[in-house]
Order: sequence, then structure tokens, then C-alpha cells
Amino acid sequence: MLQQILQEMWVDPEILAGLDEEQKQTLFCKMREEQVRKWKIWDDQLQTDPIKHRKLNRKNVTFMQGSNGEPWVWVMGEHENDKSIEDILKDEAIEKARRLAEKEAEELRKQVEAELSEYIDLTPKIEIPPPKLKIEDDVDIYCSVDELREKMTKPARNNNFTFNYYNSKLGMFDTRDVLQEISLNTQKVAQRVALWEKRLTEERTCEIFQRMQKKRMETAKEAEEAEKKQEHLWKEQERKAKEAEQQIREIARKAREQHRLNSAAMLDNTYSEVSGVPPGKQAVLEWYRKSELTKKAGMDVMNNVEPWFHGLITRLEAESLLSDQPDGTFLVRLSERIWGYALSYRAPDKCKHYLVNAGKHYNFFGTNHVEHKSLSDLISYHRQFPLSGGERLKQACPRNGTASLIELLGESA
Repeated sequence: MLQQILQEMWVDPEILAGLDEEQKQTLFCKMREEQVRKWKIWDDQLQTDPIKHRKLNRKNVTFMQGSNGEPWVWVMGEHENDKSIEDILKDEAIEKARRLAEKEAEELRKQVEAELSEYIDLTPKIEIPPPKLKIEDDVDIYCSVDELREKMTKPARNNNFTFNYYNSKLGMFDTRDVLQEISLNTQKVAQRVALWEKRLTEERTCEIFQRMQKKRMETAKEAEEAEKKQEHLWKEQERKAKEAEQQIREIARKAREQHRLNSAAMLDNTYSEVSGVPPGKQAVLEWYRKSELTKKAGMDVMNNVEPWFHGLITRLEAESLLSDQPDGTFLVRLSERIWGYALSYRAPDKCKHYLVNAGKHYNFFGTNHVEHKSLSDLISYHRQFPLSGGERLKQACPRNGTASLIELLGESA
């Protein structure tokens, strides 16, 4: 089966569907190797006997060489004598109009020649008899020589009906003159026909060219109007696309903001997932006394407890204290779930809790948060600048007694 596939370089789709990915990769490599092997054999044969493998009736293309031996290249518009694209299009239009006019003149000339030949064939032959001396009366026999000469000099009356008929039909033109000019002056008639044909060709060339120019201008105007309509549609589509893009960006911004809020403003019940969870309440109290009290965390410059610091209280106690307070009321408490603090804030709809990292710097958990040197600096900063949810810290929440502070700081609280 493999040999047949390599020979035909084709795989049945049903067989291919039954192979796994590794088998497909192996088969592909085998077919590629066979393809390269066959190409090398063909290339070696071509090198040894190129005439045998040369295709018959093969077309060859040769290029005109320039002075430098390279293929000669002409770039339209670089030479000073090159015509502009407008001139080239104009010349092409004139040439096209001239060819159409010559064709029309040729057809018209043939038509005139045919009608003229038919007219000559149908015109009856006009015979003008020579003047005869008619003896009207026997008395003329007895006339003298002078009297006979006088009668001969008088104009003879024209009784030829055919001649009079054609004179009445042709008007002022003499039929004999027309026929003689056509039959005897053929060269002069041909010259007149040639001049007439040339003049007709020039006039028709101008007319056709003007008509083509007018049509071109109308086409250009229609194209310009279509372009304006298309541009209007494109601008409208662009506006809608920008609005859609703006909506997508707004959705993405809100999603990022929500993600940041979820990562930075986590509820206390998720604190257990943070590494380094304090083992218990007493460990948190000892950590504050040894590490944070020396940095005066929650203390003012006079070593007095800040009004917003409530010591170690639970989340439910904090929400109970904030429940009847106005929006913007806040407190800071120690957390039993992390080595740090929790900022509890009264929002319009509920109480929010933010984690505060208490490492080398004080900042909210998450990314892209401002770091502060002390806990008091963090509180002062967010009195002016809003939290991630857009709220500002306004007033501290009153304490419900001092039991939590006495437990933390002793009787000095």
C-alpha cells in the first residue's frame, strides 16, 4: 500500500481519515522524500542530456540590449519628449475617430458610386440630329442664292422631345454637359470625389472626436458622482466601525476594570487562598505589635490612634458599623486572613472590602496600584483620588467602644 501511495503520490481520503496524527506525519515525510528523490533523478538526467529533455516548439523571449549590455528599459514619462498620459489618450481617441470617419466615408463613397452608375445606366441616350435645310415651299426653288443663305443662317427650331424633357427635369444644367463631364472628364471627377471624401473624413473625425470627448466627460462625471456616493458610504461605514470599535473598547475596559477590582478588592472569604495566611488571631496581634507598631501604622504623629483605625475586628462587625453610615464612610482593620489590613468602605449599594499589603510599602493587592510609605499616606491619598471603583474616602467610621484597641495596644489605647 505504501509503495502504491509513493508511486502515485496520492492518498485515498478514507485511508487518510483512518490514520492518527503521528501516522499522518510519517506518511507526509515519506511522500516528501520520494518527491525529492524523483526530482533529483530528473535533474541529473537533465544535466547529462539537456537536448533530450528540451521541449519542442518552446517559445523564447529575448530582450533588446542597451548600451551597458543590460536589457533596455524605457520608463514612460522620464524623457523630456515623452507625452503625458492625457496626450496619449487624446491621440488614441483622435486616431480612433479618424478610422471610424474613414470607414464611414468609404461606405458613403461606395453608395454614391453605385447610385451614380445606376443613374448613368438608366439615362436614355440623347440624340441631337444635325441641322437640316428644310424646303418649306416650292417657291424656295426659285429663290436666289442670297435668299437661301439668309434662310440657312436663321436658328432651327428644336423639335427633339427627349432633349426638351431632360432640360425641364434637370433645370439649368445641360444634360449633355453632365454626361460629357462624367464620361470625358473622369480624372477631374475623381479628384473632386477625393477632395470631397477628404473633407468629409475631416468633418466626421471632428464630430466623432467631439462625441467621444463628450461621452468621456459624461463617463468621468458619472464616475466622480459614483465615487462621491461610494466615499459617503465608506465614511458612513467607517463611522459605524469606529462606533463599534469604541463600544468594544469600552466593554474591554470595563472587563479589565472588573478584573482588576476582583483581583484588588477581594472579599475576606477569599483571603484564605493568599499565601502566608496567619495561623490565628493571636498571631495577627503579635505581628502588629512587633512589625507595624514600630512603623506607626494606624497612628498619627502624636502617637494617637487614627479615628479610622479599628484594630482587629471581623468583616461582619465592620459591615454592622458601616450599615447606618453615609456613603464614603470607611474604616481600616487588621485582617486574620493575610499579613496586612482590610479597608472597609460604605458604597451606595453595599459595603466593599479592599486588601492592603503591608510589606515594604503599603498598597492595594493587585497590579498598577500606587505604593505608599505608610498606611496614613495611603488613606490621605485616597481622600483626594478615588479608589478603583471610583469612590473617594470621605469620613472615618465611629468606633463602637475601645475593646478591640485595648486588646491590641493594651491600656495605653
